[in-house]
Amino acid sequence: MKNKLLEKVNSWAAENNVLKTGTLVLTGVSGGADSVCLLHVLYSLGKINGFSVAAVHMNHMLRAEESMQDEKFVQNICEQWGIPLKTYRRDVKTYSKEKRCSLEEAGRILRYDLFHDIRNELNAEYIAVAHHKEDQAETVFLNLLRGSGLNGICGMEAVQGYIIRPLLNTEKNEIYEYLSYNNLKYRTDSSNLSNVHIRNAIRNVIFPQIVKQTGIPVTHSLVRTADILKADRDFLERLAEENYKQIVISKLKHSIELDRNKLTGLDCAISGRIIRIAWEAVTGSRKGLESKHVKAALEIAAETGKNKAIDFPNGIIFKAEYDRVYVVKKKEIKEIAPLFIKVKVPSDILLKERNILINFRVYSADEYEKTSNRIEKRGEKSLVQLFDYDAITEGINIRYRLPGDVFAPYGGPGKKKLKDFFIDQKVPKLKRDEMLLIADGREIIWIMGLRTSEKYKVTRFTKNILYIEINEYDCDKKWGNENED
Repeated sequence: MKNKLLEKVNSWAAENNVLKTGTLVLTGVSGGADSVCLLHVLYSLGKINGFSVAAVHMNHMLRAEESMQDEKFVQNICEQWGIPLKTYRRDVKTYSKEKRCSLEEAGRILRYDLFHDIRNELNAEYIAVAHHKEDQAETVFLNLLRGSGLNGICGMEAVQGYIIRPLLNTEKNEIYEYLSYNNLKYRTDSSNLSNVHIRNAIRNVIFPQIVKQTGIPVTHSLVRTADILKADRDFLERLAEENYKQIVISKLKHSIELDRNKLTGLDCAISGRIIRIAWEAVTGSRKGLESKHVKAALEIAAETGKNKAIDFPNGIIFKAEYDRVYVVKKKEIKEIAPLFIKVKVPSDILLKERNILINFRVYSADEYEKTSNRIEKRGEKSLVQLFDYDAITEGINIRYRLPGDVFAPYGGPGKKKLKDFFIDQKVPKLKRDEMLLIADGREIIWIMGLRTSEKYKVTRFTKNILYIEINEYDCDKKWGNENED
């Protein structure tokens, strides 16, 4: 049995490309049968395959002297096997009261926070935890009771980022046989015998009753169901990722902008996942986002012609406006710093915060025609534009919008308030204040990248041409021209 379990975990590690030579794996050790088995398996494989093992033990301070004995036991076996160990004590009961969560959830949060910190401190490649097949079945069953979706019913992952579960496909009896074969001692947590906690009730009462009343091997059946559903889930996730790439308009560190029409045109099995992908991109994880939040987001996105916003957990705002939807971290919505730059021509204006360089030049119409062959109107979204220089009366400035701004859209019937133009063009409120403008007093010459002014257009009567070109700017001070679309 010793070699069989070692071979099983070794094959699993090779298939998943983990526990590689030269790496360090940090192992959570409580002193119970599962964690002692895992520690010994990794310790043994490490000597064979050339990776290192370190252990961490967290004393939950829930069982007085018994908890202290667990801590001492883990210290002894790590000393005996020559495994580096870090021990910590955390007041799980107090934390549970402060966060208004169960003791089990409080312990889990504190453990993984600790694991994460120690992993960074030791530069460990992985954190190994001792979940096994029965734990997986209990998780699947619990998630079914909670009304979880497909992800919850699929249970835990054997490899989840840097968290690995080498024993997830190992049955409890295999663990006990391994311990017996290697004459390994372990501690028994007396609280596991109490059925106050839901997991204990499932393990000690509900599952045995199901087996007794039906003869169905409940652990095997639930794990098999989870494994079958993972193929479906993975397919849907890949499909959602592909669609997400197609409908995402902009991605910043703390905000995601999506095409509203494309999002709502998808089946909810995909659109809901896209909301989760965007949430994860903004927050770093999918924690805190529940199905009710996803449903609410899709409902307001589907309300055609209506602009709405809702608050999500963790300070996230979901906003549907015009033909866009946004997932934004509230605390990152900052007031935009004022911008007002007077431009002398010729000049080159560098806007570092926008990573652009703007070139301003003036040519006579004859001079421009000689160098560029002909004078022609560029596409409205081109980043190179020509204007009638002599139509400018108050000087050129680069700025954001101000109260009282007016604009005569190219090809339009006449002037209108800039605010009204933005509304007509369905420019989201989140975007309006950061639109770069070239202005002549209160008259807008060019909304960069969006629309030029009819008032300043070049005609056959134009004598002097204002040439403006916007170039990308990078840290190496290299410029690349953007041509018209």
